[in-house]
Amino acid sequence: MSTCTVLVPLRSPGRGKTRLATHLSPAARASLAGAMLADVATALATAPVDEVVVVAGGPAAAAAAAALGLDALIDPPDVATLDGALRAAAARLGPRPELLVVAADLPRLTAADVAAVRADDADVVVAPTADGGTGVLVRRPAGVIPTRYGVSSARKHLALARRAGVTAGTVHRAGAAYDVDTVADLTALRDAPVGPATRRLLAAWEVTAPLAPPRIA
Repeated sequence: MSTCTVLVPLRSPGRGKTRLATHLSPAARASLAGAMLADVATALATAPVDEVVVVAGGPAAAAAAAALGLDALIDPPDVATLDGALRAAAARLGPRPELLVVAADLPRLTAADVAAVRADDADVVVAPTADGGTGVLVRRPAGVIPTRYGVSSARKHLALARRAGVTAGTVHRAGAAYDVDTVADLTALRDAPVGPATRRLLAAWEVTAPLAPPRIA
């Protein structure tokens, strides 16, 4: 396999995940983001990749990365979108034969999931989330297509590959499919095989308040 760099985009912890705001305070959302990032980092630490860089949406995100021993690139001040942040990070890294984008909110991700996605030899490989997003995106080389994150991003990334005239593949993996954006996603984690950091946080929340309204501080 070629040398592989992974970008993990992390928006400012506590300010993102707005669909969880009715249930989790900003501090609780920051704790959740940190726990999921820790589990993603653990999976990547034993995955067949060479370099992991957090694309940090501000100093708080960079600090969360540093606490886990991860390198971080803070978004330039004029960047307002995830696609813009990823584009800026890729430009700062320079040419790469293989560039992965792995979502920071995949508490079920394992090294085997990453290996399975990389095993597909297409130029563009998408591991979709259950709602049609992109849990893991592989680009060979890094600039073969731009990113188009947002609603139905998995379909958009595959369409970009077709328009570019390069090969594309889809790999379905549970660890890449279950991101956490809504209260339903959060409560579904109760009985799911999640990583240790997320499991510890959920257990602590169950002691102080069930994972259902009222709001967790």
